[in-house]
This record gives sequence, structure tokens and C-alpha cells, in this order.
Amino acid sequence: MLQSTFKKEWLDTKRQGQALWLSGIAILLLLLACVTGFKSHQSYQQAVNEVSQSEQLRWLNQGEKGPHSAAHYGIYVVKPTTPLAALDDGLQAYQGNVLRLEAHIRNDSLFRSAQDNVPLSRFGSLSPAFVLQVLLPLLIILIGYPLLAREREQGTLKQLLAAGASPAKLFFAKCAVLFTLSCLFLLPVALFLLYSQTANEAPYTLRSALFLLSYLIYLLLWALITTTLSSLLPTARRALITLLTIWAFATLLLPKLAMNIATTLHPQGSGQAFQAKLESEVYTNARLDAIEKFKQQTLAQYGVSQVADLPFDYAGAQLQFGEQYADKIFDRLFEARLEQLEAQSQSYQLAGLLTPFIAVQTLSMATAATDFSHQQSFENAAEQHRRLMQEVLNFNQRDHGHKAQGHYTAGKELWQQIPEFSYQYPRFAHYLPHYVISLISFAFWLIVLVLLSLFAIKKLRLEEQR
Repeated sequence: MLQSTFKKEWLDTKRQGQALWLSGIAILLLLLACVTGFKSHQSYQQAVNEVSQSEQLRWLNQGEKGPHSAAHYGIYVVKPTTPLAALDDGLQAYQGNVLRLEAHIRNDSLFRSAQDNVPLSRFGSLSPAFVLQVLLPLLIILIGYPLLAREREQGTLKQLLAAGASPAKLFFAKCAVLFTLSCLFLLPVALFLLYSQTANEAPYTLRSALFLLSYLIYLLLWALITTTLSSLLPTARRALITLLTIWAFATLLLPKLAMNIATTLHPQGSGQAFQAKLESEVYTNARLDAIEKFKQQTLAQYGVSQVADLPFDYAGAQLQFGEQYADKIFDRLFEARLEQLEAQSQSYQLAGLLTPFIAVQTLSMATAATDFSHQQSFENAAEQHRRLMQEVLNFNQRDHGHKAQGHYTAGKELWQQIPEFSYQYPRFAHYLPHYVISLISFAFWLIVLVLLSLFAIKKLRLEEQR
């Protein structure tokens, strides 16, 4: 019976035509967004490759100079992306994609494209993630709100139940039609993921599967919400108004409110204020005392009274000591900031218990590697590379500076000792602890909606007995 009911509902939906028109528009929008996202991703990835190669050549061909001058000369590194970033660019425009690695300072990322955009431009962006997270639920509502409510208004619902139709099978058949129709919207996304798996040297199979699974669950939740309210409310008009209100709160108002609450509970200063704090905490009298103590310890260790008598260039040793001294402060301050940002993220994810939009948004950005956690991984890797650069350059100054007549300079052989920066995102399992709340939110919504569905089916049985 379930199969025949499903077939009937499918034919009814086709016959109405409205659903097909809406579906066609949605698929067209999604295709357009996918093409735009793919072009943008290709352009960005090409820029990453060109800038990385250009920076490496600039570093190797900087000419002869002192190792410390080379440390200040520095190098820029660019954050790579995954193919899924074409579908969900997440926070990329707000986090910055380029880091300058140089002596004495740990920089924040540069070139945040959101800062360069005019305020109105954010309303004109049409990403696949926006279509999937915001527009598709609206489409599901517009197609599904009359499924049971209109049958009730026209009196056909009672006839169906009186003819022996099972309320449970009728409910699930309606929901299955709606869910199947909504799954068709994911076809362009599925085709893109399949293409990216075959076209890229490093396929992201697990990330792609989780990305698709997240949206399948999200669409299923909206199909359940729509069918349940269509079943519970007496008229199609009331069902539509109620569902549109829920959609506005769930996709537009609650996420904004949740973000405002998270940033209020765990406030962050500006990037400029943080960089100023870094410098003010590093360049203190305590640092000068520590350097003096290091000098005295070094002189005592080698049994000499002045640095000129040391068997190496003391300047290089002092520079490395200064770097390690500053690194401890950087670690403490960046860790404190990281804890605040992580608290913001967890607080925002907790609001996923109020709307599944936040859960799918979090998991979508996570699988696309465009969220805060992946940005932090890249910045940590870049910082480790910066420290390696300083160590190689300072130790070279220490070991060879005293042998030179006059100012010591090094050349390409030293620059080549520093490996080219290359970053690959860790496996997705590495990041899973960051998204436990969102996974729980999905499970919570599934349980709640299944219980509501059972309640709606019970109401249908009561309607049958009237």
C-alpha cells in the first residue's frame, strides 16, 4: 500500500505542475551557484599556485645578505582550499588567506576580501551553500504545505481513511514524496562532488560523503517538519503561514541572534589591538633582563668574560634566544584568544538545538574546510614554518658570523635549506571533537521530529474514527 500511495502522491505532485516549476527554478539556481562557485574556486586555486611559486622564487633569489636581514625580508604563504570550498566558501572572506612569515612577530592573516566589498555586495552573493541552507527549505515548504492540509479541506482525507488507507503509510508516503523531490535538488551537488573526486589528485572522499549526508539529513528534517504541520493544522493557509514563520526564524533570525549572543558572551578585541598587545608584552624590561641573564650564562658556560671571545657569533645565539622568548608569549596569548574563539564557536553551535540550520551550516563549513578550526590549523602550521625559518637563519649566523671579515652575508645555499611551505589539511576525523554539538543537534532534531510525526499519525487515526 505504501508503494501505491507513494505513486499516487507522486503523480498528483506532477499533475499540479507548481512543484515542477519551483523545482526547475531551484535546480537552475543551484546549477548557477555551483558554476559560479567552481569558477571562483578555480581562480583562487590558480592564484594560490602562482603566488606560492612566485614567493618561493622571490625568497631564493633575494641575493646575498645577512641571515637576519633575510628573516625580516620574510615570505608570504597562502592558505589552500579543498574542492568543496566551491560549494561552501564559509568564513574565507572574513578570515584572510595570506600570512607573512618574518622575524620577531607572529602575524594575523591578511587580505580579507569582505573588508574590500561594499556592504551591499553581501546580499548579492549566491553560493551553493546559501541555496541549500536557506532557499531549499523554503521550496520544500512551498511544495509540501498542502500535502495533508488541503486533503482535509477538500474532504478527501476522510474518504481515504474511510477507504482503509493506513494513516501511518499515508503520512510517510506524503513525506517520502516530498523528501524524494527535495533530493533531486542535490543532483548538481552530487555530480560536482563526483567530478571533484576524479579530477583532483588528492580526493576528499570522506569529506564529500559527509557533506552530502549532512544536507540529506537537513532536507529530511524539513520534509518531516512540513508534512507534520500540514497534518496537524486544519487548513493549508494556516500550515503555510506557520511554516513560513518557522523558516524565517530558523534560517534568518535565530542564526543572527545566536551569533550576537556568542560574541557578547565571549567578546574579542580587534586584530589591531591584539597585535599591539603582542608587541607590548614582548618588548618589556623583563625581556632585556632575560637576554642579559642568557648572556651571563653563556659567558660562564664557555669561561670567557666577553662575547668576542666566544667560539661562535653571539648575535646569532641572542637572536634565537629572543625568538624563543617571544614564542612563549605568542603561545600564551594566542592560546587565550583561541579559547575565546572556540568558546564563541561552541556557544553558536549550541543554538543548533533551536534550529537545524546552524547544525548543517557548521558541518558544511567543516567538511569544506572553510571554518575557523581549519583556519587555525593552517595558521599553526605556518607559525611552525616561521619558527623553523628563524632557527635555521639564526643558527647559521651563530655558527658562521664570527668567521667573516666584516659583515657576514649568506646566499642561495642558505635560503635553499629552508623547505618550501606546503600545507595539507589533516584528516577530517582530526577535527570531529569540534563538531560534537552539531552532530548531537542533528540527532536531537531527528528524534524530536520522529516523535512529532508519530503524534501527527495518532491525530490522523483519531480523525479516521470521527
